[in-house]
Amino acid sequence: MAAANKQQVDVSDDLNYEIWARIAKTTLTEKGLWDVVENGVPPDPSKVPELAAKIQPEELSKWRDLAVKDMKALQNLQSSLTDSALRKTLYASSAKDVWDLLEKGNNEQAKLRRLEKQFEELSMDEAEQTNSYLDKVRKIAEQLRRLKNGKSDYEVVTKVLGSLSESHEDLATLYESEKRESQSSNELPVYEMLSLALGPVTFYEDMWLLSSGTTNHMSPYLKFFTTLDRRHRAPVKLINGSIIMLKGRGDVKVMTKEGKRKTIKNVLFVPDLDRNVLSLGQLGHLGYIMIMNRDKCILKGQRTEKVFGEAVKEEGGFVLRYQVIEGNFTST
Repeated sequence: MAAANKQQVDVSDDLNYEIWARIAKTTLTEKGLWDVVENGVPPDPSKVPELAAKIQPEELSKWRDLAVKDMKALQNLQSSLTDSALRKTLYASSAKDVWDLLEKGNNEQAKLRRLEKQFEELSMDEAEQTNSYLDKVRKIAEQLRRLKNGKSDYEVVTKVLGSLSESHEDLATLYESEKRESQSSNELPVYEMLSLALGPVTFYEDMWLLSSGTTNHMSPYLKFFTTLDRRHRAPVKLINGSIIMLKGRGDVKVMTKEGKRKTIKNVLFVPDLDRNVLSLGQLGHLGYIMIMNRDKCILKGQRTEKVFGEAVKEEGGFVLRYQVIEGNFTST
């Protein structure tokens, strides 16, 4: 599954989805694996109580054959990805998950490019009212915000000003009021955990799941924190659109299996989570890179070459296991 096994890697490490998808589908079809990508694999019937009691041996055998095909398809897909695309699929547990995730991302990128072009090319008709044109610009800007490429009110008004002639009055007032509103905004930050859905995999306290779609490190365990700023409170958006609240930010001290102590800084305390999460983005900002080696993922400092940890692929994704040196916090 390692990205290093690819025969050819784009220089920019960007995935050309349209070309990749055609080649991947053809390859999987030739190998007789496309059906599990297209249709997925049902849950293990032996672990479903209402099915386990009456399932026939031949039915269970068919399911196991599908599961083997799915694992082969998953390995084929992930081994063909660029490093950046592979990181986005680390938590995927099936070939269909990988395909759907990349397809959705490509659709969103296409929509983003289309909206960006609309925003740049939008201009005001000669007889159009200022407020009407402003509404059109804001509508596109709001759609861009939903795709995490938002335009501030200040940028919106700047766009409007650039499209108008000198004959329009009240522009300075509009511009300055929007600028002051943008500069004085004190909205809470919104954190995201878009690559993970709560349940159904069981996670234990010593497990830290690597996530490429999570903006920050997070933990639901108050007792883990050695420091905690309870004044830091903000919403956390999940992949299904629901919102949960974080109730603090602080540091967590852990001990590796080699007995070395590490401090994970700026961890968000999110009581309603069911797992500990390490953000690959946050680690990347600190200079750590990810090295894939079959079913293992090594996090190492790009300059220092110090190893942060070695994650192993488990049911829920790539997981680091740390013994936590518990803090003094015992109640919310």
